[in-house]
Amino acid sequence: VEIDPVVHDFAQQYFDLPSNHISIIQDAVPFVEQNPGVKKYDYIIHDVFTGGVEPIALFTSEFLRGLKNMLKLDGVIAINYAGDLRLRSASMVVRTVLSVFPTCRLFREEEAKQADYPSTDFTNLVMFCRKAASSFSFRRPTKQDFLGSQARQHHLLPRHEVNPRSLVERYGKDVITKQNTRGLEKAQLESALGHWKVMRSVLPDAVWENW
Repeated sequence: VEIDPVVHDFAQQYFDLPSNHISIIQDAVPFVEQNPGVKKYDYIIHDVFTGGVEPIALFTSEFLRGLKNMLKLDGVIAINYAGDLRLRSASMVVRTVLSVFPTCRLFREEEAKQADYPSTDFTNLVMFCRKAASSFSFRRPTKQDFLGSQARQHHLLPRHEVNPRSLVERYGKDVITKQNTRGLEKAQLESALGHWKVMRSVLPDAVWENW
């Protein structure tokens, strides 16, 4: 499901998106609302990061419950969150996810900084959650899983696990709902500024200013 047809076209042209799939060019919110568990899935990938913030509607408890209802009984969802884990926005997102799914394991892209008080902690955080309240583990990948890619070989198996309590026990107890988004809207401004500071360390300012 992709809201922007240009993104889908580019995925096919430049990122080798396989042709053996069903593409749905639509806002994910009405798609989930209109398909309340009609079709069940083994695995759902939720990855909607867009330049420093995430579409808030896709992180409300109502939307996540809709995705949960679309999973098979033993289904798994992987939710990617990119942001500064020190900020309230990260805490709210993780707390909301954990309020919907009974079993989750969280992994960050790289090891946490060792400084006692790092100024930022910007990373990709992937939350693997099950519909069922039962533990799960990851099998060791085989050579065939890597598809000849060094990047897949390095990143395919999650390594840097995060204790969810370290994130959810900060900044209160509120979760994101359709009626309660103002806190995340405010927190995302700080997260977006941090994101673009990181991006400007990757490429010169002029690249982004002309992008």
